[in-house]
Amino acid sequence: MKKVLMVVLMAAACFAVFANGSQEKSSAAPSPVAAPAQSVAKIAPKYLEDNPQAITGTVRFWTAFGGSAGMNDMIAAFNKIYPNVKVELNTYSNTSDGNVGVDTALMAGGKVDVLQTFGQNNTSRRANNGLFLDITDKLAKDGLDVKKEWGSDKYVFDGKFYSVPMGGLAYYVAINMDDWRKAGYTDLPKEWTWDEYLEASKKMTVGEGDKKIYGGSDYHSINYFTYPVRQVKGYDAYYKDDGTSNFDDPLMLEALKREIKAEVTDKIWFPLTVYRSDSIQSQVVYCNHQVASVIIPNVIRFIRDTKKYPVTWQTGFAPYPVEKKGQKNYLAPVSVFSHAAITHDCKDMDAAWAFFKFFSTYGAIYLVPAGHMPTWSGTDLKNAVNVIFGSEENAAKLVDIESMNRVVFNYSGDAYIETTSKGISDIEKIVNQYTLDAHAGKTTPEEALKHMKAEADQAIKDAQ
Repeated sequence: MKKVLMVVLMAAACFAVFANGSQEKSSAAPSPVAAPAQSVAKIAPKYLEDNPQAITGTVRFWTAFGGSAGMNDMIAAFNKIYPNVKVELNTYSNTSDGNVGVDTALMAGGKVDVLQTFGQNNTSRRANNGLFLDITDKLAKDGLDVKKEWGSDKYVFDGKFYSVPMGGLAYYVAINMDDWRKAGYTDLPKEWTWDEYLEASKKMTVGEGDKKIYGGSDYHSINYFTYPVRQVKGYDAYYKDDGTSNFDDPLMLEALKREIKAEVTDKIWFPLTVYRSDSIQSQVVYCNHQVASVIIPNVIRFIRDTKKYPVTWQTGFAPYPVEKKGQKNYLAPVSVFSHAAITHDCKDMDAAWAFFKFFSTYGAIYLVPAGHMPTWSGTDLKNAVNVIFGSEENAAKLVDIESMNRVVFNYSGDAYIETTSKGISDIEKIVNQYTLDAHAGKTTPEEALKHMKAEADQAIKDAQ
């Protein structure tokens, strides 16, 4: 009875009892290692400890999100249940340099207890290097079935769980609704093709020189030309099932040529070369009204910050484009992007385990202000608007609520997943080099992809 009461109290602290359907992952993806059998069928999930007030200690929590991006509220909600646990928030930059700093801290020991780690590469590298605690038995003991709770049990290393996939991203097109209407459009698309998005980008492109507003933009990350392969394939866009690289996929070439044409030839998309030369990011050019629309996974994080980004328009949301109508879109639902893990040398284990479970379940709703999505099957996003903007009235000034709920908070259907990362660090460097060369006209898209294929195959071979 006491446990039930605490669940209710905790739920109130988190605005509501969170409950939605569990997220299904791409059925096309093979699992590289069989997930460990979890004997939890007859055990009720234990999200909270039986006597929370008896849990004491300090948890050094590292994440890429600052206190104002939901983490202070998450920690406050946790401390309403666990008043005798001190949580020390350390915010790092989820960049190459930032992740080097995280790895350094993990290897030094005694600095991190619970880590939110981003991307398959960072997560698998740290697990395989023994920096995370094996939590397989702890999950089973508390009746936490990873697939039922977080939608996928594909993320295992050596047949064991070292993390849970508790955070995700939605991939979509953010649209300035003023520009959308000026271009003659009314309703936002519920499905659209690349040809349709490019046509809309053309119509929304206005002005010249410093006053030019590009109608569209790909995300600022160099590798985003490969994301149409994610949309179509559903898993491991860089890899084939035979263990070689996938850069000879015809869609890779088509997508790179399409991006270059939109940016360099037609000049209807903000150029990747400017993103890189000026060290700016997509949310900046969108909020500065240098583009009318942008492919981006986390714009909510920025438009809610009206002091730093005082936008004067309402943002609408359209799904990630497809190659042809009716095609399965693996980038339409929320895809796994971040994991929670406990470090191998965690100091106060009881406190860390309690916090790990809370953050990965009830506390995951607080990822939403940072533009990221919870993957816990118990999450109900009916209150997400209030969590992000304070009220629906405030939200309506900044976003089209209907399209945000439909597009950004979409958990319906199979989502893209990554199950391997062999040679990924080298592959990312290879992709970046030849993509930029192609955009700068130093090589053709065809030659760029040939180089990517040959060098990525070698990187995978070297990583065996």
